[in-house]
Amino acid sequence: MHRLQVVLGHLAGRPESSSALQAAPCSAGFRQAWASDVVVVHGRRTPIGRAGRGGFKDTTPDELLSAVLTAVLQDVKLKPEELGDISVGNVLQPGAGAIMARIAQFLSGIPETVPLSTINRQCSSGLQAVANIAGGIRNGSYDIGMACGVESMSLSDRGNPGNVSSRLLENEKARDCLIPMGITSENVAERFGISRQKQDAFALASQQKAARAQSRGCFQAEIVPVTTARPKPGTLTQLRADLRPSSQ
Repeated sequence: MHRLQVVLGHLAGRPESSSALQAAPCSAGFRQAWASDVVVVHGRRTPIGRAGRGGFKDTTPDELLSAVLTAVLQDVKLKPEELGDISVGNVLQPGAGAIMARIAQFLSGIPETVPLSTINRQCSSGLQAVANIAGGIRNGSYDIGMACGVESMSLSDRGNPGNVSSRLLENEKARDCLIPMGITSENVAERFGISRQKQDAFALASQQKAARAQSRGCFQAEIVPVTTARPKPGTLTQLRADLRPSSQ
């Protein structure tokens, strides 16, 4: 409960008319600066799209991550080689996991002398990346680090758990690891009596708030524009008549 209160203390309202980023007081309990303090100095993100049908449905996660890495380095005027470590939260990890993030690192001009790792802690992977970097700074391993998070819900096979032990059916908790998150949310809604009508009303209000904030430019300072390749409007592809049906 104390941890929840600390997190809530970081959230503060601001005037409706304001669209600029502002310093806001929090109730974290630390009123004095110390030499050992670990501070977050900057943050950027890409726009958010719909899975499978949005503007990023064909954009690979390394491109998305590279856009943010590049923007952050430019904004804070930091030389890439000054980074002590990079930690990337990523659940749907393609290939060997860190390969995608390492590619993004090089696309952003960060040299191979800067170490990088990926972390998978499910929905809190990005937060764990922040904790990892903060811990490295706190224990003196380095002075500056970058914590990130990236996902592509469009380009990942989420329905395949991969090769798992045949003994999982003998262990209830192991078997439950294969339950989709959607089922969990349904169980939570039932347990706390949150009806579908309440969820829809909350979702509508959330989307309306986001639309108002977007129109007022509240997110302009944090969103990194990402250029994507799309088919030209009106372009048609004619299928060759000699192609087999399975090839069409």
